[in-house]
Amino acid sequence: MACAAAAASAQGTISGRVTQADNGRGVDHARVQAVRGVLVEASTFTSEDGAYRLGNLTEGTYTITVNRIGYEPGSIASVHVGAGGSATADLVLNAIPSSLQQVVTTVSRAPEKVLDAPATVSVLTHETVNERPTTTLMDHIAALPGVDIARGGLLQANTVTRGFNNIFSGALLVLTDNRFANVPSLRANVPYLIPTINEDVDRMEVVLGPAAALYGPNAAGGVLNIITRSPFASQGTQLTMDAGERSVFRGSGRTAGLIGSKIGYKFSYQYFSGHDWRPPVRDPLELVSRDFNLVQHGGEARIDFRPTPATEIIANAGQSVAVNAVEPTGLGPGQVKNWMYRTYQLRARHNRLFAQAFMNTSNAGNSFLLRTLQPIFDQSHQFAAEVQHGFDIGRQSFIYGMDYLRTTPNTGGTINGRNENDDNITEVGGYLHSVTHLSQLLDVVAAARVDSHSRLDSKIFSPRLALVFKPTDEQNFRVTYNHAFSTPTSNNLFLDLLAGKIPSSGPTLFGVRALGVPSTGLTFIRSCSTGLGSFCMRIPTLFGGTVTGGVTTPIPADASLLYKAAIGAAASKLIAGGVPAGIVSYLGTLQPTSAQVGTQFRTLNSANGSFVDVAPTDLRDVPRISAERTDSYEFGYKAAVAKRLNVTLDVWNDKKRNFVGPLIVETPNVFLQQSTLQSYLVAQLTPVVGAAQAAALAAAIAPALAGTSGSSANTGVPLGVVNFSQPNSSAPDVIVTYRNFGKLSVWGSDLGTDFAVNDLFTLAGTYSYVNKDFFPRAEVGGVQDISLNAPKSKGSLSGRFHDDSNGLAAELRWREVSSFPVYSFINGTIPSYGLVDAMFSVKPDVLGGWMWSVNAQNLLNKKHIEFVGGGQIGRLIMTRLQRNF
Repeated sequence: MACAAAAASAQGTISGRVTQADNGRGVDHARVQAVRGVLVEASTFTSEDGAYRLGNLTEGTYTITVNRIGYEPGSIASVHVGAGGSATADLVLNAIPSSLQQVVTTVSRAPEKVLDAPATVSVLTHETVNERPTTTLMDHIAALPGVDIARGGLLQANTVTRGFNNIFSGALLVLTDNRFANVPSLRANVPYLIPTINEDVDRMEVVLGPAAALYGPNAAGGVLNIITRSPFASQGTQLTMDAGERSVFRGSGRTAGLIGSKIGYKFSYQYFSGHDWRPPVRDPLELVSRDFNLVQHGGEARIDFRPTPATEIIANAGQSVAVNAVEPTGLGPGQVKNWMYRTYQLRARHNRLFAQAFMNTSNAGNSFLLRTLQPIFDQSHQFAAEVQHGFDIGRQSFIYGMDYLRTTPNTGGTINGRNENDDNITEVGGYLHSVTHLSQLLDVVAAARVDSHSRLDSKIFSPRLALVFKPTDEQNFRVTYNHAFSTPTSNNLFLDLLAGKIPSSGPTLFGVRALGVPSTGLTFIRSCSTGLGSFCMRIPTLFGGTVTGGVTTPIPADASLLYKAAIGAAASKLIAGGVPAGIVSYLGTLQPTSAQVGTQFRTLNSANGSFVDVAPTDLRDVPRISAERTDSYEFGYKAAVAKRLNVTLDVWNDKKRNFVGPLIVETPNVFLQQSTLQSYLVAQLTPVVGAAQAAALAAAIAPALAGTSGSSANTGVPLGVVNFSQPNSSAPDVIVTYRNFGKLSVWGSDLGTDFAVNDLFTLAGTYSYVNKDFFPRAEVGGVQDISLNAPKSKGSLSGRFHDDSNGLAAELRWREVSSFPVYSFINGTIPSYGLVDAMFSVKPDVLGGWMWSVNAQNLLNKKHIEFVGGGQIGRLIMTRLQRNF
C-alpha cells in the first residue's frame, strides 16, 4: 500500500480547454489523447464547455491530440509533465465544412456553399481523389447520386448524369479549370485524353440537371468541373507509382513552387500502361483483331501571376497522348493509335471580373475503324473566349457575361468526307444571372441566356428560375425551372464516312455510309410509280446499275427486275448446297413479273449484319437537324443536421423536344419476296422435275435468294437500296444517319446521405431512380425505339474509416445497377450487376511524407459488361506508393 501511494503521488495530469477558432466557444465531446511515442497513455472527452483533464500520467513529454466530428484534428507537441506535476494545454480547432458546407463555384459561377446552391452538386476533395488509385478520373464519381458511368474497359468510360448515355457521348459538359475537356469537333468526352492527372486535382464538382443558362449549349445533361490545385497552395514535389492487375502500371510526378511572392508554377506528367478486358463475344464485323495493350501519357504546365491580392493571371498548357487504346464509336469500335490532344489556356481575374481564352486541338494519329479499316483523320481545333463580371446593388447580386466558340473540323476528307470544305461552326452567347435576397429566408434566382449558332436559323433563349427557401442555416428547400438546349454536333451536320459494306466479305455490293443531315434534310425518291410504295432504288453496277456524272440512276424499287441478278449472285452457293447446276442455269433464263414475284424491304441490323423486314409505310424523310431542347422541373431538399447527418433529395421531371437519337439505319435494301418467289419457282420447276421435287427445290432456293428476316446466317441477296435524293446519297449506299425525335418525358429522383457515426466512422448511401429506360417509337414519333441507355435504378452503400491523426483511411462500398436496354447503333441489353469496392490507405507522420494505398474495384470479381461492345469487366486491384517532398 505504501508503494502504491508513492506511485500515485508521482503521477501527473494535463488539463486544458478545446475551443472553436471562429468564435472561441468550447467544443464538447471532443476526444483528447496523450500520446508518447506511438502509445496512447491516456484518453478522455471534453465537457460541454470544452474542458478536459488527463490524469495518471507518468513523468515525461507528451503530444496532445484532439479529434471531433466536424473539425480538423488538432495537436500540441512537447507537453512536459513532471513527477506528480501538472501541465496545461489549450487547443483551438478549425471547423471542417460538411459535404453541404463546402464552397463550390460551378452551380452559379461564383463562390457559394453547397447548401445554398440552387442545384444539386456533389464534391470530391483532393484527399479523396489522391488516396484512391484509379485508371481515370471518372472512376472517382461512379458512386455519386445521379451519375451514370458505362465503362468499356480500363480507360473507356461514357459518363452522363440522369441518363441518355451513348457511345462517344458528350451529353455531360466536362470542364477542366473552366475550359472544355472534350475532343473538339467530335464533342466526345474521352477520359484518357484529359491531361489532368489525379494528383493535381483540387476538387471535382458534379452538378445535376440542366445548366444552359450559365454555360450555354450542351449543358443540358449537367456539368462536371475538374478544378486543379494552385501552386500558391500546394508547393512541393510529389512522386506516385501505381501498379495492379491487368499488368497495370502508372507513374506520375508533380512539382509546384514559388518564384518570389507573386509567381507560382507547377508541372505534372503521367505514364500509364495496361492490358484491357476483352468483350464476351468478338464483333463478327471487325476485319482485324483489336490490340488490347493500352498505353497513355500526358500532363500539364502552368504559371500563376498574382500582382495584387485581388488579381491573378494564369497560363496553362496540357497534352495527352493515347499511344494505343480501343474506343467505342457510333460506327463500331475504333483502334486508337497515337491520338494526341492538346490544350492551351490563358485566364485572368480581377475582383469579380473574369476573362479567359483557350484552344483545344486534336490529332487522331494513325487511328482507324476496326469494321472498315477506314482511317480516322482528325486534326480539328476549337477556340473559345469568355468574359464575365458581377456586382451587387442592395439585395441584388448580378453576374453577366458573353462567350464565343469557334469549332474548326479538319478530317482530311475522312470523317466529314465531301463536307470537308464547309463544316466550321461559330457560336456566340450572352447571359445574365441574378440572385434577389427577398429576406433572410427566401432567395429568388433567375437567369437568362441567348445564343446564336451559325448552322441554325434562329437564336435560342434559355431561361432559369429558382426559389430557394432556407428556414435555418442547415436547411434548404428549392423549386427550380431550367430550359436547356444542345446544339447539333459536327457529326450530326457534316458526317460523311464509309462505315461498312454489304456483304461484309467479298466483292462489295453496297456501301454502308454514315451521313450528317444537310440543311435540306434527307428525302426519299418517291417518283417511281411501279416501285413498291412508289419508291425508287439504286443498284450496284454489278447488277446493271448505270452511273452518270457520278450519280447512280434510280430505278423502280421492284425486285422482280433483278431476278436474274439474284440467280447469278447466288449460283455458286446454290450449287454447293446441292441444287443441280442445270436447274440453276434453267432458272437463270426466266424473268418473272412484279405480279408473280413480290418485293420486300429489309433494314440492315448494324450489330450483326442481318436484315429485318420493314414496311414501306415506315419509311420517313429525315428533316433538318435542329437543337435539342429540355425543360426541367425540380424540387430539392438539403439538410446538414448537427454536424453528423447530411441529406440531399431531388425529384425532377425532364421534358425533351427534338431529341437527337443515335446513328440508325434509315434506308432499306430491296429483296425478292420469299413466299411469292417460292410459289413462282414451284410453278416453273414442276413441268421440268415433277411436283414433288419442284416443291423441295423451291423450298431450298427461295430462302437462299430472298433471305430470312432477322437471320445473320441467311441474309439472301440484297438487290438494291432505297435511299435519298440528296447528292451525298447518289451512290448505292445504305445510309446511317441521325434524326430529331418528337417529345418524351421522364421523371426521377436522386437521394444522397452521409452520417458520421463518430469522429472515425462515416456511413453513406445513394439511390437514383428514373421512371423509364425505354421509349417506343410510337411515343417519340420516330422510326426507331429510343433508350435511356442507363439503368432505371442504381444505388450504393459505403462505410468509411478515417483517422487523420494516425494517417489511416479505409472504405468498403457496394454498388448496384439494374438491367437496361441499349439502342446505340449496336443494340443490346445490359444485365444487372452488383459490385463491391474496397480501399485502404496509410500515411502516418512517422513515415515522413510517404503514403501507401490499395484500391479494389469489383473486389469479388463479378464479370459483367456496362455497355454494348465493351469489355467484360472483372476485378481490378491497384496499389499506390507516393512520396511527398
